[in-house]
Amino acid sequence: MTKTKRTWGVLLAALGWLVVGEAFAANPAYLNINVAVNANLSVSVNGVTSSTDTGTTWNTATPNDKFASVSSATVRNDSGGQTEKFALSTNGNSIDTGGGSPGVWTLGASSTTVGNDEFSLQAVFGSSNTALAGCPAATSGDWNQGFAPLLTTSPVTYTSTTFADSNLINLGGTPNPDVISGGANGRMFAGSRRALCWRIVTPNSTTTANTQNIQVIVTAQNP
Repeated sequence: MTKTKRTWGVLLAALGWLVVGEAFAANPAYLNINVAVNANLSVSVNGVTSSTDTGTTWNTATPNDKFASVSSATVRNDSGGQTEKFALSTNGNSIDTGGGSPGVWTLGASSTTVGNDEFSLQAVFGSSNTALAGCPAATSGDWNQGFAPLLTTSPVTYTSTTFADSNLINLGGTPNPDVISGGANGRMFAGSRRALCWRIVTPNSTTTANTQNIQVIVTAQNP
């Protein structure tokens, strides 16, 4: 090989290295850190997993009597750092505290009149100022509004139009979720809380004298 050809070969090799090196040069340069998220959905009622509202006594002399919570429960996103949505549902049967399983009463489908050994259940969310939030009376027109549908065994997501009682506003607190627009409607940020109120319709008649436990089930959902 001649001296000229060797020189050109060295120059081309050097140029090739420069081109390759230039292709990877950048300013600034980046170190990418991927943070995997381990979602921990969690919701509490009155600060615990299961809370009991006592004091409701039905006199069977009044068929299809209606009872509502006197004071609100507090539902809170206690996940620590996870945004989530709340959903409400109930069981298809009451729970017989006398030991019967399932309970005698079955879930009805009317907010005014249910059948023998049937009950129906409604719930709404109120002000974020839960300590001051009063619940609607059993005869309140709130329970006839579209935001207060009957609870079923299928969880229904809380949004600005579903379960948000527009009359339960106290000292600037809102009955709406933290986010009320688009597909994000219903999002509740970590630590957020709302008042929870309920109403039940008792059976037309009952075949049991045992106390029947009726559950409002609050489920945390992915946002």
